[in-house]
Amino acid sequence: MRRTLFLLVLALGVAHAGPRKSRSEDDPVALAGLLVREGAWERAAATLDAIDPAAKGIDVARFWTLRGLVALHDKEASAAVDAFSRALAVATEGRELLELHLARASLAAERPDQALTALDRAGEVGASLPGSWLLRAQALEASGRPDLALAALEAGTIRFSDQPELQRQQVFLLVRLGLFREARARGEGLLSRPDSGADDAVAIAEALRRGGDTREAMTILEAALLREGEDRDLLVQAARAALDDGQPRNAGRFLERATSLDPALALESAEAYRRAGEHEAALRMNAQVTDPQAKARQRLGLFIDAEAWDRAVALDERLSRVGLDRDDGVRYGLAYCYFRIGDFHGAQRWLADIVDPAAFRRATELRQAIAACEESGGC
Repeated sequence: MRRTLFLLVLALGVAHAGPRKSRSEDDPVALAGLLVREGAWERAAATLDAIDPAAKGIDVARFWTLRGLVALHDKEASAAVDAFSRALAVATEGRELLELHLARASLAAERPDQALTALDRAGEVGASLPGSWLLRAQALEASGRPDLALAALEAGTIRFSDQPELQRQQVFLLVRLGLFREARARGEGLLSRPDSGADDAVAIAEALRRGGDTREAMTILEAALLREGEDRDLLVQAARAALDDGQPRNAGRFLERATSLDPALALESAEAYRRAGEHEAALRMNAQVTDPQAKARQRLGLFIDAEAWDRAVALDERLSRVGLDRDDGVRYGLAYCYFRIGDFHGAQRWLADIVDPAAFRRATELRQAIAACEESGGC
């Protein structure tokens, strides 16, 4: 759901590296450019592999530009840096846009200083694109200069007031820096924009939540849910705020709604309901957990919390079947349940071979309790 940080004009990758022949079938580099524009990356790579850049008539600058774009798509950042550098070595036009490509590749290759140098060389052509300011801010943050990153985002926001991504990234950076009051102030302006979305509400709510204003965070998130409809990230963030505000029942409800969008959240929903004392709701959500070990372990804990000893020992075979009979914490928990129903033999069976120090200490205490019960004829 996160919006991309790179808002550079994507067409510049194939539109600036030199003159083209009118028919791509007569020019393999032009054909590769067409394939890149169409998103046929594998075919573009194969076409480029078959080209000798030293051959007569080859547009070398464009060849290496396309090589760089394919490498970026394939997440081969170092190869992309090399390709764009080769393109710049021979290009006679469109150099500023090539520098932006190089900056993007350098940042992906974790070379933020090289990215900044390329952005500086892009000059006013680069500065005229809002994406270059986002690139500069990210490079400055990656190089350990978050204050300058904020300044770059501010300068970009002033220049491109119609681009919400610059303001959005300011909020995200302020949250990462722990400057929650500033993030909230920026966020209020962002949320007032007609083009604000779920990501914005999540970011502002996180700033408020971490700054201790969980009620205001909840207000923003509930309004966003009414505006945006069911959204996984909004619901999860609302659950976090509810937990911080001491409302585990509401957190469980938010997570239950989110589970319909992301089934992996069933475990967290069940846990929130458990903390709220909503035993049946917790069991209902536990039934939707797909990981068999996590499901069985949590279910045992729910039965222990509810002192449903008979239901807990009924999990005996299931716990063994999913491999939890080798988990010392589970072994002790089930042994305790057997002890509570008076089945001392079952308890001793599960206490055997416990080696974890904490579980071993509890097991020793439980063995002593069993021995006392047997000596007295019952407990």
